[in-house]
Formats: sequence, C-alpha cells, structure tokens
Amino acid sequence: MIEYFSPGEHPRGFVGFLVTARIDGRTRKATFSTQTASSQDKANLWVQYQWLSAVGTDLDWRIEKRERDYHRFVSTDAPGTPPGRGLGVHGLTAVFYASGDDWIPAFSVARHPDLLGRPQADRRFTFEHAPYSTVWRDAVVFWADEHAIEEADRERVLAAPPEPTVFADLRRRMRDEGSAIFSEALSPVFREQREALAATRAPAQALEAALLDDLSDWSRRNNKHRKGVA
Repeated sequence: MIEYFSPGEHPRGFVGFLVTARIDGRTRKATFSTQTASSQDKANLWVQYQWLSAVGTDLDWRIEKRERDYHRFVSTDAPGTPPGRGLGVHGLTAVFYASGDDWIPAFSVARHPDLLGRPQADRRFTFEHAPYSTVWRDAVVFWADEHAIEEADRERVLAAPPEPTVFADLRRRMRDEGSAIFSEALSPVFREQREALAATRAPAQALEAALLDDLSDWSRRNNKHRKGVA
C-alpha cells in the first residue's frame, strides 16, 4: 500500500510517500521523502521520481508476498486444518463424510467462490468406483486446476500420494472424537492394495502347485521303479 503525506499531515513531520506491506506476519515500511522538492505538485520531477520509486518497491513486495503465499499453499497444511486431515498442502484434505448411516472416505478439495461470489461446496473424490491411485490423481488434477498450481508442483504432489493408512489413522481419531465409523468404511480405500497383494501371491501359488505336481510325478516314477526292481 502506498500513502502520500503532504506537509502537516504526518504526526512526525514526514512529507512524501510511505509504502507498507505485511509479509509472513511482519510489517515492512519504506519511505520516499519529497521534503526537499521545490513543490509538492505531481509535475515536480523529484516528486515523480519518489513516486515511481515507491511504486517499484510496492510492486516488488507484492510479488514477494505472492510467491511466499504460493509456496506456503503448496507445501503446508492450511491454518485451521483439523488434526489428521492434512495432506501437506492447502485445499486438499482426507475426510470421512456422513451419508445416511454410512461414513464415506474421500479426498476433499476446497473450491473458490463462484462468479457471483457465492461459496461453493468442497469437491469430494471417493473410492467406491475407482482404485486409490486413480482417485488421488483425479483429486490432485482438480486441486491444481482449481488453484492455478504450477506444473512442477502438480507433478510433485501427484508423485507423492499419502499411504492409505492415513484413512485408518483418521478413522481412529474421529472415533476418539465421537464419530461411530466402523472398520467396513475403510474397505474401498484398501481395495487396490488387496488386489495388488493377491496378484503377487498368484505366481507364487502357481509355482507351488507346479512343484507339487513335479514332486507327485517323481514320486510315482520312483515307486514304479522300485516295483520293477523288486
């Protein structure tokens, strides 16, 4: 913000432009005095120079604040995020929401107000019809589009999904808080893990079956050979 103080307006006698900004909770101030100008008219070259200097400082601080706010947005939980829900960025959280008698796990993305300035409900991404990894991808892509996230940060967040156990931990926390969430609510969250585990077990089971068949064949041949010798 830029303020101009003409002679006699400032309690300490300052004349000129005062630039203020609040960045990371701290207030910055810079002064650009026009005290020595032959007049305080906008056409005065010194007044013009000090005005442009104030505008440049104000712009630099606005850019710095924007960059710091953005970095904080994509690297920390939003202030006020309830315990156990944060996923390391603003606007993207893990939740259970009530639907009738059921509790539904989901990734929740905060939205901006609509074109008329009206609040919009968070967008929820659930696991009923898609595997965990796909739901994470869809939630992050929507989050990045909604909040104008840079491509590098979009890819970084996409590549670092939270473990599904975040929902198990959240369920325990919410039960401690008084919400009756039963273990069955976690089933769709861990479906992809169960299927992957079953897929890794299948080759081992097939190998075990093949080895048992070979062992049976060897046993039959060995018994036949012993009978022939006898």
